Amino acid sequence: MLIDKVSVFGLDFISAKSIADVADTILAYQPVITDTHLPLVITPNVDDVVQFSKRKNAAIARHMPHAAFILPDGQFIVWASRLIGKPIKNRLPGSDLFPVLWKKAIAQHKRILLIAPSLQVAQPLQKEYPDLQYYVPPFFEVDNHIQFQEILEAAMRQVALVQPELVLIGIRFPKQHMLALEMINRCHTTNKTKGDQTTSPLFLLLGASYEFYVGIKKRAPVLMQKTGTEWFHRFIQEPRRLFKRFFIEDLAFFPMVVREYFRSRIHT
Repeated sequence: MLIDKVSVFGLDFISAKSIADVADTILAYQPVITDTHLPLVITPNVDDVVQFSKRKNAAIARHMPHAAFILPDGQFIVWASRLIGKPIKNRLPGSDLFPVLWKKAIAQHKRILLIAPSLQVAQPLQKEYPDLQYYVPPFFEVDNHIQFQEILEAAMRQVALVQPELVLIGIRFPKQHMLALEMINRCHTTNKTKGDQTTSPLFLLLGASYEFYVGIKKRAPVLMQKTGTEWFHRFIQEPRRLFKRFFIEDLAFFPMVVREYFRSRIHT
């Protein structure tokens, strides 16, 4: 099934009306790793787009346009795309994708490795799908390179053991992006050694979707999801952690929209 793409903010976002169609396309995808194509699913929201624009995240951001599937998680991204004149059909959040994809993956008996933020996430999912294998890494700081390498090695041992078709990662930005990119690089290096360019899992970075699914966190009411105010529901739940993100850092999104708007006019 063909899925349309819309290019805004330097990313080729999936544009589709049905989350089920997107899930089917993802599950039918044959992973390929090249220098310009990564077997990776990301779901950027406004904060992600802002973070990708920061110099400190440049090493991660330069790889994101090469992800096989880029889903528009934030309603503001959809609205901005329409203002810019490159309309994305619908918001496709990871928290909507995961329940649909998870059920379909179970029905297809997919080999799945979950890199989870806690046992409270991993164990209920394994109870639902006993064939699921999981790894819960210890907490680590992004600049602790020694600890990161230990976690990377542990994750790759799980990949070698499980031979997963899907690797689900839910340890938040930028840790999950760093880990996925390094794991993909390891797979790519192994493939080149074997002369095989296709053997790789598909890596899915779906953030808090797993926590929503098992009930650890509660999603905003449907009305708030549709009106683009789901972020405020999250802020009420974690005001101290999210105040700076939502009310200071993410304001940078609006000048980005303005620049994108004029850039699109110049090229039309």
